[in-house]
Amino acid sequence: MFNNMRFFAALLGLTLCITACQESKEEKSARLAKETCSSCHKFPDPSLLDKKTWKEGVLPEMGYRLGIGDRFQLMTRISEEQYQSAMAMDIYPLDPKISEEDWQSIVDYYVNNAPEKPIPQKKRSTISTSTLHFKEETLISKKDPLGVVISLRIEPTKGEVWAGTRNRTLWVLDSKKQIKRTVETNSPVALTQMLAGTPYLLAIGKMYPNDEKIGTMYSINPQGKLLAQIDSLKRPVDVQISDFNGDGVQDFVICEYGFERGQLTWVDGKNKTRHVLKAQAGARNVVIKDYTGDGKPDLLVLMAQSREGVSLFINKGQGIFVEKPLLQFDSVFGSSYMEVADMNQDGHDDIIVSNGDNADYSRSKKAFHGVHVYLNDGRNNFKEGYFYPSYGASKTVARDFDQDGDLDLAMIAFFAENDQGRNENFLYFQNQGNMTFQVSNLNIGNGGHYICMDAGDVDQDGDIDIVLGNYQFGAVKPGTQLTPGLQLTYFKNLIR
Repeated sequence: MFNNMRFFAALLGLTLCITACQESKEEKSARLAKETCSSCHKFPDPSLLDKKTWKEGVLPEMGYRLGIGDRFQLMTRISEEQYQSAMAMDIYPLDPKISEEDWQSIVDYYVNNAPEKPIPQKKRSTISTSTLHFKEETLISKKDPLGVVISLRIEPTKGEVWAGTRNRTLWVLDSKKQIKRTVETNSPVALTQMLAGTPYLLAIGKMYPNDEKIGTMYSINPQGKLLAQIDSLKRPVDVQISDFNGDGVQDFVICEYGFERGQLTWVDGKNKTRHVLKAQAGARNVVIKDYTGDGKPDLLVLMAQSREGVSLFINKGQGIFVEKPLLQFDSVFGSSYMEVADMNQDGHDDIIVSNGDNADYSRSKKAFHGVHVYLNDGRNNFKEGYFYPSYGASKTVARDFDQDGDLDLAMIAFFAENDQGRNENFLYFQNQGNMTFQVSNLNIGNGGHYICMDAGDVDQDGDIDIVLGNYQFGAVKPGTQLTPGLQLTYFKNLIR
């Protein structure tokens, strides 16, 4: 009896020891993952991605950035140019930053805790095909068999549409959709912007991910000639203008998106001196407004790439800014664009974020992709008040399209998942009040792959039209039916 008790006690002790060891191993894996992964960005929960995407997409890349992994395999994942650039910046260190054992523990943590398949989207309202008060029209090019438009701007006073292309050309179209003139550039046109009565253009340099300083900001004179203003930019994607230092001269703030390295910069309009506000890749777009009530222009900025979020850069005077983070997103969130508008009509600016960038290492269906509306409590604290799931959402604009006194939304999705017979390249959200919307794709044709959008009064009839830019390179799924030569899709507003 006594011997049996000793035997069972020993067996119980051994069992507890094994269990403790297993728990200790799991706890260690979780600790290592949190310590290591949160050192560069917000800690990503395993549930964000499925096992396969973690194992074959994200984790190998993260390993390379810790000096772990097969170098030859790495060189098959990226271009030679990208590899050499990354090595020069020590993105992929030669000496491991972590032991192989600890790295495997991190891999096990994510693979063991991730779902087998991507988490499905939450239930959402049905998408209508009603055209409502819009009429679809298109611009077909016989010269360009594939869509080449990468940026759009509707000039507010004439209804001109400025369409920037990957072919290093800016098309200027009149209100009848006729190209009235073209402006040649040295690289693809990432943005055109009317600032203080002067048109500006951003030439991105190279479209694909890179860190070369070959982007340029130009002004455009009345004769349509480009005048270089600021050069040596890292993939510039947005520019705005204001007097930041109070000297009476308009200054510029530029989002240099970059790839591994980028920055948010303000440039003194008097002497072109550059001041880096944030030395980080992913500056996507910026809104200028006095958010603190002190009379000075502040900056509201969306940051993409790995350290994603929205920050307010508070102007302290003399060109000095202090960053205040407002929203922080997961590293695979896929931030694509930020719109600022008072969606609930309480007198405070709300933030609308479109997230759907699916071009990096985590290509998979993501239930958190879509349109997010973050409501302002009046003290610049923001909380999500509306979310509509939509795979691959790229940009959302807020306008009173139906002229009923509240703001409606229009969204494009460059990385849309148009499976199961649905078409979500474009969605229109008609505001029904109390943060509810009737959603329709306006029965849009299937032949477009939209990367850019703008809203404005193209036909100058007193209501707001929508123009979409078609880009048929990259992220086009095999078997997708594309309309040959489609460049622009117009939604003419018939409300007036």
